[in-house]
Amino acid sequence: MGAAPKSGPSSPVSDAPPSPSALSSTSSSSSTSDMPPSVTTPSGDLLHPLKAKGWSFTKSKWISRYRCDKEIPTELRLLTWNVDFMEADSNSRILRILHYLQKTVLSKTPPPSCILLQEVDTWSLNALIFHPWVRKYYAMTPPTTEPWKAHYGNVTLVSRSIPFENPQMLVFRNSTMGRTAIFVDIPIRSPTTGKIRTMRIANTHLESLPSGTKMRPTQLAAIAAMLRADGIDGGVVGGDMNMIGDTADQNIHIAAGLDDACLFPHDPANHTWGYQPPTRFPPRRLDRVFFTGEKIVVDSPEVIGKGLRTTQGLWVSDHCGLSTTVSFTD
Repeated sequence: MGAAPKSGPSSPVSDAPPSPSALSSTSSSSSTSDMPPSVTTPSGDLLHPLKAKGWSFTKSKWISRYRCDKEIPTELRLLTWNVDFMEADSNSRILRILHYLQKTVLSKTPPPSCILLQEVDTWSLNALIFHPWVRKYYAMTPPTTEPWKAHYGNVTLVSRSIPFENPQMLVFRNSTMGRTAIFVDIPIRSPTTGKIRTMRIANTHLESLPSGTKMRPTQLAAIAAMLRADGIDGGVVGGDMNMIGDTADQNIHIAAGLDDACLFPHDPANHTWGYQPPTRFPPRRLDRVFFTGEKIVVDSPEVIGKGLRTTQGLWVSDHCGLSTTVSFTD
């Protein structure tokens, strides 16, 4: 769920690797001056271009012009997980999540995939930056904390074999919590005809708590408009939707013209929040996957990470994750 942003430390403890904010100057292959300008969308939100970087094993740093095998997949594994910035030891918790993804969900040699993370903080971003599995198999956007509007934010990982394009971040003008959505455009190939279509993937964390009820519909509608932009054949948004309210709050995706990928939305087995630990709010399906497009196919998401703890006994997050597969029909 998350709370309103609060001031937080800017770097990990002294015996940790350098902070991501420090890495932003040492691992960049170009400055922000070569980025296209930000624009204001029809909804009044700000759309910023982002850098995407992959690890260079020859240069030993994250670079924009990383090696890409240009393998256009016929389907894409899509995961989303709010990794919780408020609980202690986010570094160890995200390391446990990454180990779980390798061993249980994706494998050590992952298929073409996209991992949507919310509530990443400086420590957990550091863990991603230095993790061998992430370095070997994924590109990252954003690769530093610089674009975040709070001391935590969203991070999207895309298989480095996929030639994705147009990473960008939508900053919600009505957010008091620094909430945003990250977009990447991924080519998907038909296994029968070979036709290549563009799927836009959004990673978001909508406004939290009952106080955010009025903001969430506008935020999701702005995302939906981006998923239906010219040149996009289908769009998917995953993340922490924070839909904890009444019927109207539960239907904001319908108002935005989006379909819910979950086939059994009222089954408690599909709850992703409210158990780790119990809270003053009832358990809910806060994390969701919505989609739009005539030819797009999204499998019903599977809840992952239930009961997952670190070796010290901490829940890895107050949220479970979701895993699905996306593709296009011919």
